[in-house]
Amino acid sequence: MPVEKSIQNMRLDGGLLCLDFVNTVDNRRREDAHQYLQHYRHLLEFCAYTGAVTAKERQVLEKMARAFPRQAQQEFEKAIGLRELLYTVFSGIIAKGKPPARELQQLGELTAQAFGHIELLQAPHIQLGFARPALEQPFRRIIQDAVALLTGKELPMLKKCPACHWLFVDRSKNHSRRWCSMATCGDVAKVKEAYHRKKKKKRTP
Repeated sequence: MPVEKSIQNMRLDGGLLCLDFVNTVDNRRREDAHQYLQHYRHLLEFCAYTGAVTAKERQVLEKMARAFPRQAQQEFEKAIGLRELLYTVFSGIIAKGKPPARELQQLGELTAQAFGHIELLQAPHIQLGFARPALEQPFRRIIQDAVALLTGKELPMLKKCPACHWLFVDRSKNHSRRWCSMATCGDVAKVKEAYHRKKKKKRTP
């Protein structure tokens, strides 16, 4: 019996918070793909699962969401918009070596809004971050992680799984990783290739 898909059993194959966030659509090649995120509570669950928010922060944000449900829904919709924007930007980099200009500009505008709340934190060393509780906290931390990828050394390692279109950073020794996971998409691809080889062999006189 197949295991029901949930955030708690979602694979974190992206290697970075922003990529795992983009991958909360189970298979982007399918129109009926499972959506791991359905509402703001799911967004907080994902952030806690990935370590983007602490247990204490999650409790505070859940309380704020109950007090301000309309604003929480707006923040959720904004986060989903960011997810799709990041997918377009990253996909453009993978396919063409650069993101589409309009989407990059949109991301820049969202970054400027988010970074207007950034602070210098000391935990344990001095770093940029968002400490004050706000319903926008998940959005801010995801966009901070995305900017770090876009401006960092790992951007050339960004790849897209040909089977499910999940995104991941290829940190393998020879940068030869092809699939989001060999245990899932890789195995399925091997089975399909073996089937087609066998079928082709049967047709050969």
